[in-house]
Amino acid sequence: MMFRTHIAIGFLAGLLLIQAWNPQNQILFMFLILLGSALPDIDHPDSKIGSKVKAVSFLFEHRGFFHSLFAALMIFLLLAYYVSGLTYGIYIAAVAIGYLLHMLADSLTREGIMPFHPISRFRLRGPMRTGRMVEYIIFICFIALGIWKMFTFH
Repeated sequence: MMFRTHIAIGFLAGLLLIQAWNPQNQILFMFLILLGSALPDIDHPDSKIGSKVKAVSFLFEHRGFFHSLFAALMIFLLLAYYVSGLTYGIYIAAVAIGYLLHMLADSLTREGIMPFHPISRFRLRGPMRTGRMVEYIIFICFIALGIWKMFTFH
């Protein structure tokens, strides 16, 4: 999926989780879930994040390691190690949820993801084509739901 679709999905998830979890710093929470939503594409040289760190896309194939459960777990464990304290756990969870939502969304595309890379090259794939009409409709739906949620926030 494209960057904007991942951000729209993360945005709606962030709004729902802010209401459910009530983090102390809602702006930081939303920033971190959106960061997590974009982070797996660090392995693509033309992505918003990957274009800033070209070495990663040179060393890793797109939708390989960084779209695996091992990468998600590694990032979660690194954050948990370096960011201590129960009050920060909710912010670590925000990154992890954004990351996992990105992987879930990409698993619905024909290109799919390799969830167990580097142990297995098995691809979890769906019927959608990246950047086509179905993705555009999904993007519009998530934006509409996000706007609706913003104005019905209780």
